[in-house]
Amino acid sequence: MDMKHNIRNMSVIAHVDHGKSTLTDSLVAVARIIAQEVAGDVRMTDTRQDEVERGITIKSTGISLGTLTNQPHRFTWAR
Repeated sequence: MDMKHNIRNMSVIAHVDHGKSTLTDSLVAVARIIAQEVAGDVRMTDTRQDEVERGITIKSTGISLGTLTNQPHRFTWAR
Protein backbone atom coordinates (compact mmCIF):
# COMPACT_ATOMS: atom_id res chain seq x y z
CA MET A 1 0.00 0.00 0.00
CA ASP A 2 1.48 3.35 -0.97
CA MET A 3 -0.44 5.31 1.67
CA LYS A 4 0.67 3.80 4.97
CA HIS A 5 -1.33 6.34 6.97
CA ASN A 6 -4.47 4.56 5.72
CA ILE A 7 -3.48 1.19 7.23
CA ARG A 8 -5.69 0.02 10.10
CA ASN A 9 -4.96 -2.96 12.34
CA MET A 10 -7.71 -4.76 14.21
CA SER A 11 -8.24 -7.85 16.32
CA VAL A 12 -11.25 -10.09 16.79
CA ILE A 13 -11.38 -11.25 20.41
CA ALA A 14 -14.16 -13.29 22.00
CA HIS A 15 -14.88 -16.42 24.02
CA VAL A 16 -14.74 -19.91 22.54
CA ASP A 17 -17.50 -20.67 19.98
CA HIS A 18 -18.69 -17.05 19.70
CA GLY A 19 -18.12 -16.73 15.93
CA LYS A 20 -14.67 -15.18 15.56
CA SER A 21 -13.74 -17.32 12.54
CA THR A 22 -17.19 -16.87 11.01
CA LEU A 23 -16.94 -13.08 11.41
CA THR A 24 -13.46 -13.08 9.87
CA ASP A 25 -14.64 -15.20 6.92
CA SER A 26 -17.56 -12.82 6.43
CA LEU A 27 -15.22 -9.81 6.32
CA VAL A 28 -13.01 -11.64 3.82
CA ALA A 29 -16.11 -12.39 1.71
CA VAL A 30 -17.18 -8.73 1.73
CA ALA A 31 -13.68 -7.87 0.46
CA ARG A 32 -14.35 -10.41 -2.34
CA ILE A 33 -11.41 -12.64 -1.42
CA ILE A 34 -13.76 -15.62 -1.02
CA ALA A 35 -17.34 -16.17 -2.19
CA GLN A 36 -20.19 -15.14 0.15
CA GLU A 37 -21.62 -18.67 -0.10
CA VAL A 38 -18.58 -20.27 1.58
CA ALA A 39 -18.04 -17.65 4.30
CA GLY A 40 -18.03 -19.44 7.65
CA ASP A 41 -17.11 -22.76 6.05
CA VAL A 42 -13.72 -21.86 4.54
CA ARG A 43 -12.21 -20.73 7.87
CA MET A 44 -9.40 -18.58 6.47
CA THR A 45 -7.73 -18.38 9.88
CA ASP A 46 -7.39 -22.14 10.34
CA THR A 47 -4.05 -22.74 8.62
CA ARG A 48 -2.65 -25.59 10.72
CA GLN A 49 -3.53 -29.23 10.04
CA ASP A 50 -4.72 -29.83 13.62
CA GLU A 51 -7.02 -26.78 13.36
CA VAL A 52 -8.56 -28.11 10.16
CA GLU A 53 -8.99 -31.61 11.63
CA ARG A 54 -10.57 -30.38 14.88
CA GLY A 55 -12.57 -27.52 13.35
CA ILE A 56 -11.24 -24.98 15.85
CA THR A 57 -8.76 -22.12 15.66
CA ILE A 58 -5.80 -22.78 17.97
CA LYS A 59 -3.18 -20.17 17.01
CA SER A 60 -3.74 -16.55 16.02
CA THR A 61 -3.48 -15.81 12.31
CA GLY A 62 -2.95 -12.55 10.49
CA ILE A 63 -4.78 -11.78 7.24
CA SER A 64 -4.89 -8.71 5.01
CA LEU A 65 -7.99 -7.10 3.56
CA GLY A 66 -7.96 -4.37 0.95
CA THR A 67 -10.81 -1.89 0.74
CA LEU A 68 -11.48 1.24 -1.23
CA THR A 69 -13.75 3.71 0.53
CA ASN A 70 -14.53 7.40 0.37
CA GLN A 71 -13.22 7.63 -3.16
CA PRO A 72 -16.10 8.66 -5.44
CA HIS A 73 -14.22 7.78 -8.62
CA ARG A 74 -13.59 4.18 -7.51
CA PHE A 75 -15.77 1.18 -6.78
CA THR A 76 -16.45 0.86 -3.05
CA TRP A 77 -15.93 -2.62 -1.61
CA ALA A 78 -17.21 -1.91 1.88
CA ARG A 79 -20.97 -2.30 2.20
